[in-house]
Amino acid sequence: MRAGSASLLLLLALAAPGCAPLITPLGVALTAGATGGTMAMQERGLGGGIEDNSIALSINDAWLKDDPAIFRKVSTSIHDGMVVLTGSVTYRETAKRAETIAAGVEGVRSVTNHIRVDREPGLGTAASDRWITTKLRAELTFASDVNAVNYAFDTIAGTVFISGVARDQAELDRVVSRVKRTGGVRDVVTAVRLRTEPLPPKHAARRSVAPSALPPASTTPASTTPGPTSHAPTSYAAAAPRAVGAAVTAEPLPPLR
Repeated sequence: MRAGSASLLLLLALAAPGCAPLITPLGVALTAGATGGTMAMQERGLGGGIEDNSIALSINDAWLKDDPAIFRKVSTSIHDGMVVLTGSVTYRETAKRAETIAAGVEGVRSVTNHIRVDREPGLGTAASDRWITTKLRAELTFASDVNAVNYAFDTIAGTVFISGVARDQAELDRVVSRVKRTGGVRDVVTAVRLRTEPLPPKHAARRSVAPSALPPASTTPASTTPGPTSHAPTSYAAAAPRAVGAAVTAEPLPPLR
């Protein structure tokens, strides 16, 4: 397992040298750029991009070793050490566990948890989500009024999650407006820092949890809907750390084929 994990993480490192790393379920790295030159064009610079990639790989390695279901179902987007979690899991405890592990990785400044607690989306929904995300990346890459390499997108059941850094509020508003006009989009949620906002300190991970991510605990699949659209910069409120060794309800693995 360890050898396979190391090989997979090395492959991810080679595949994700561009924009803010969006490491998706099954460990596939999706980026808006593909070279070190692209990272140099971002607000964080080349050094920041390399550090964020390293953090992403460390988080996914920790998830894979702790609970493969988290690794399969949760995506990470990281910019300047600020981690945003998206995805869909069946149990509230799994979402909390993913956040706790991510917050304990060296170099993490903050963790924003936008993981949905819901039944696993069907094939049609998943295909529609991939189409929306791909379309947004393509459109914004060629938008002259948006620095697209600074943003990452993930779509879950028609809700688009935007993360990264905006040059100013006007640019962020333009990005949100474009996303809202995209066919199939039901809601927009952002965890975007404005360039002028100070960064929280490293090695003191903080958390901001989306209300939709934490419904009452249940041992049966729960149906949730995202909160109202918001595109104000996310507030990162401090919270006491949780023990990584706490007991959780594990996600069932799919049957072998």
